[in-house]
Amino acid sequence: MIETLLIKIARIKKLFNIYGNRTWGLLAAPILGKEIWIPINGTKAYLNYDGSTFYHLEHSIDKVKKLVEAIPPDLTGAIIDGGANHGLFSLLAAQKFPHERIVAVEPYDKILPFLKRNVAGKNVKIVEKALSDKDGEIVFYTVPSSDQVGSTIEENVKEFIAKNASIHETRLKAISLKTLVKQEKIEKIAVIKLDIQGAEYSIIKDADEILAMTDCLILEVILIEKTALELLEKAHKLFPYHKIINQVPYGADIIFSKKPIE
Repeated sequence: MIETLLIKIARIKKLFNIYGNRTWGLLAAPILGKEIWIPINGTKAYLNYDGSTFYHLEHSIDKVKKLVEAIPPDLTGAIIDGGANHGLFSLLAAQKFPHERIVAVEPYDKILPFLKRNVAGKNVKIVEKALSDKDGEIVFYTVPSSDQVGSTIEENVKEFIAKNASIHETRLKAISLKTLVKQEKIEKIAVIKLDIQGAEYSIIKDADEILAMTDCLILEVILIEKTALELLEKAHKLFPYHKIINQVPYGADIIFSKKPIE
């Protein structure tokens, strides 16, 4: 019990270091039944509340900021946000590249309202489908403990299952990278960001034509994934320069580029 209390105190302390006095509102919101939001460059970004919300407040927000900061500022072309979730990457990208078109791909109906709200008024087109290696219909796996965890690969959500809980299966519309680019009439791509719970390699495996017109590729690489080595090899072959952005025990977010990265 004392150990649990110390962990909670440490987490609250970290939240104050990140969000300052806004932390009081974050802590009180679930109790008072109010919306959870955080300030991002003068804009309110709204988040859903579930069992993983405070973990993401502690770890994920800064991670997304670093990803967008790493994108070379002189790039031009469309920005594709694969696995857009709440839309924080799309929001920050829209702030950094106000004249470029952003396509946010997100299929999960419990997250979509927050994505739509966060990018409202920005040059962001939302595609309500799962980015996949094929078009059509696929099974999407989620867990009841967190709306922020979803994957087309069942085993990649098992670690998030609460005791005595089960994985939920939903059939969703899917779209391939090739079809997405054709549908949105994209001729040049500045950045493709993929954070889709282990399906990254399947999406870029046969997408050389699309990657040839892309300047930067941002990937979440988890080394214990079965396709991690193939993913790294494929990305490095087409994008010879890279930079590790957010390192974690079993992987990192990596930006790959066709030009040297500062």
